[in-house]
Amino acid sequence: MVMDSILSLSAGIAGLVNLILYLIGISIAWFALGAVKWDLFLHKPRGGKASTLRLLLAIAIGYQCVQFILAYINSTLLLKS
Repeated sequence: MVMDSILSLSAGIAGLVNLILYLIGISIAWFALGAVKWDLFLHKPRGGKASTLRLLLAIAIGYQCVQFILAYINSTLLLKS
């Protein structure tokens, strides 16, 4: 019973850490996409559709970066065992 609650708590903490990492990754990608000159690619670079595109790109790039980081961390943990 105690072991189940400990495992449940550690899984919850791992999920929370993953969510925080995803949000940080998406925020960093959003910040980095600010350097792109959107007026070269889009008709209305300040419009709602452009912001939506930037958000979707930030989610895609941030997700992939965090996936890489989590896979790297898991691989290094496997090397220790």
